[in-house]
Amino acid sequence: MDVKKKKSAAPRSTARRPYVAPKLELLSPMGMQKHRTVDIASAESAFEDIGDVGALLAEFGSPLYIVSEKALRAQFRSFRDTFTAPGVDTVVAYSYKTNYLPAVCSILHQEGAWAEVVSGMEYDLARSLGMPGAQIVFNGPYKRREELERAVAEGALVNVDNFDELDLLIEVAGALRKTARTGLRINFQHGPQSWTKFGFSADNGDVIEALGRVKKAGRSLNLEALHNHSGTFQVNPNIYAKAAQVLIGIARRARELGMAPTIADFGGGYPSSIRLKPAFDVQEGSGANGRHLVPFAEAIVGALGRSRKAFGERPVMMLEPGRAVVDVAMRLACTVVARKNVVGRGDAIIVDAGVNLLPTAYWYDHGIDYAASEKLRSADGSRATSVFGPLCMQVDVLRERVMLPPMPIGAPMVVSNVGAYCLTQSMQFIQPRPAVVLMGSKGPEVIRKRETRSDIFALDKLPARLKSRGAGN
Repeated sequence: MDVKKKKSAAPRSTARRPYVAPKLELLSPMGMQKHRTVDIASAESAFEDIGDVGALLAEFGSPLYIVSEKALRAQFRSFRDTFTAPGVDTVVAYSYKTNYLPAVCSILHQEGAWAEVVSGMEYDLARSLGMPGAQIVFNGPYKRREELERAVAEGALVNVDNFDELDLLIEVAGALRKTARTGLRINFQHGPQSWTKFGFSADNGDVIEALGRVKKAGRSLNLEALHNHSGTFQVNPNIYAKAAQVLIGIARRARELGMAPTIADFGGGYPSSIRLKPAFDVQEGSGANGRHLVPFAEAIVGALGRSRKAFGERPVMMLEPGRAVVDVAMRLACTVVARKNVVGRGDAIIVDAGVNLLPTAYWYDHGIDYAASEKLRSADGSRATSVFGPLCMQVDVLRERVMLPPMPIGAPMVVSNVGAYCLTQSMQFIQPRPAVVLMGSKGPEVIRKRETRSDIFALDKLPARLKSRGAGN
């Protein structure tokens, strides 16, 4: 064999590729541990099982909320496992206010989630779904006396928001002759948008005063938890690192006073994979990749692991996610009802779902896509299109601009990432609210009926003297 003979090399391309700036990504050993992944794609792929969206709209009406049970379970497990660490017990208490569809809450409870509630209504819902009081975290700045009485009697964890509430809790526990499981909500300054409305300040001595009152209450209160919730859709994990530092310092002070908190409660505010509008977003874009929760987990777990004894030999890390768990698991299907060319905007479509069903459209860029045939999907001529809702309001805009092909009347559309706050903050404004179907092992199941005019006005009463002749019920 003649070793001098070589295969001719392929001709080198002389075409110049566009410059791509290098991107540095921090790789942490913690991020490589077992279970420490966030597989958003696995949750998204669950929607492949939905099938024909047009057929669902024909059966259940348009618009229509669609919940994927598979996506919901997958996303909860991914969140929980991302915040799992050796030597720490992780408790995930689902934020009811984010989406309190009973079916959604029940699925998450089957997965092991506790309930995090902020009102007596939500507390009552959790109990009606079979949640024991011992697995309910009662947050919020306003709790009625009768609500505190029930929570204390049933062994719920009450995170106290203010001194007046602390005095009331001491009074309630004394009257019931029970020891109230108690947490203190704590706030601190971390920038111009700090959530200082809630809890006791760590910056002005309020927390130290609160610890003293808890200590003085004796057997009436048992300080189990220190809690911080510093905002919603946080894009900066350093806030959670700061929260860990603050909670650990206060826990040490509590132990000096003879108390023994075991729960470090980091609240919620964790982002989902949705994109914020540019005006609210960080430069690199929120939810940009499937590992967007890992830095938040590392900020919390790392600090807690290094200061474990502040919360006992085996601390409990409590998390109260809402959006990060449920957002990706729900979509809103709707129908194109009109097309326009709008001066100053260009192409536009009107769909039968408005901001009364999608209030988060004011600050999120929800993904909006068509759910039609492959022929339409592959059609050329995609262009920037405004998507309007059907309401008689200029601000009824679901997306300012999104790339879409020419859309025929009647085309089914899908809005993604609507699981968080869209349903709980939706309203019967001009149009009734749609049905909600759960896509699970048994196919589509209605978990909330479509509203009618009678549902909307069921609580109203028309005095007899105001009734017109021939008026109905």
